[in-house]
Amino acid sequence: ALAATERKQFCVFDVAGANGFVYQLLRDYQRGAVSAGTSLVMQPYTDEDLAIRDFREGQCDLVTLTDMGVRHFNDFTGSISAIGAVPYYEDLRVLLHGLASPRIARHLSQDGYEVLGVAPMGAAYLFVNDRAINHVEALKGKRITVFEGHHDARHMVEFVGAEPVPAKISNFARVFNSGQADMSYAPAAAWEVLEMFRGAGDRGGIIRYPVGQVTIQLVAREGAFSPEFVRESRKLMARLYPDAIRVIRQFEDRIPSDRWVDIGPEDMREYQEMLRQVRIDLLSNKGQEAQLAAAVYHEDMMTILRKIRCYTNPGAMECSDQNRE
Repeated sequence: ALAATERKQFCVFDVAGANGFVYQLLRDYQRGAVSAGTSLVMQPYTDEDLAIRDFREGQCDLVTLTDMGVRHFNDFTGSISAIGAVPYYEDLRVLLHGLASPRIARHLSQDGYEVLGVAPMGAAYLFVNDRAINHVEALKGKRITVFEGHHDARHMVEFVGAEPVPAKISNFARVFNSGQADMSYAPAAAWEVLEMFRGAGDRGGIIRYPVGQVTIQLVAREGAFSPEFVRESRKLMARLYPDAIRVIRQFEDRIPSDRWVDIGPEDMREYQEMLRQVRIDLLSNKGQEAQLAAAVYHEDMMTILRKIRCYTNPGAMECSDQNRE
């Protein structure tokens, strides 16, 4: 602690507050920051909108947000949660390692803000109230929660013929649990932490195929921290990957095995291709909602994600398709 020369306010969004997985994980980051010469005073937030507001008003020097929250400040890292773009943890590991590289640094600063690191929060799975919803065609007509401002998710829902149900991070679990939606997407931790097993009921479960990856990201104003600390911060966050994945897998392993909905190889390919077609459609669709959705995707990030997918799964259809992202 004696080595710390700066004292900064660190606002941390975690839906479970100071006892949550994200907040506890970032205690390790906080200790690393002290060694790098910065003392961070952590303040938990259970409302992401409030954390964003306080950050904008200058009450936070550094803020932790989800991908969707980060889209207010950086569309490059905000594109990590693009629908179906990062299907596996190995893809995410490769990506996060690359984000700590100085070669990517220019993309991490936008409009007076900079991203000081990214860490996993867990794959986003589809929670369903009926385990029979185990293939793409079964999505038609189903009610699916969509977060405010998550235009790409809304487009996906409408693309497959389902019905979007407006929700917020603060209430989506309640919407699902109360029966107002047939499906919702979230990391597996929500089964336990947000008690989404209640909405699943006796017939429901979780489809074991990620529709995206949720990450936590650190954002600060440019100049709030020294360039040396910014570089070290990105490395510190990248090093959190093993511990984060360990906790994420613990949450996944605690879900009863009979609640996981496993889909066959052919259905898996249908999901992968459907999600790819959703992303491609955003680029050509002239509808207002599609244009809003396409605007949140950064072209360079989408290309990087495709290259990573083809590195880890070179046999995928998209790796030889001329219609590439």
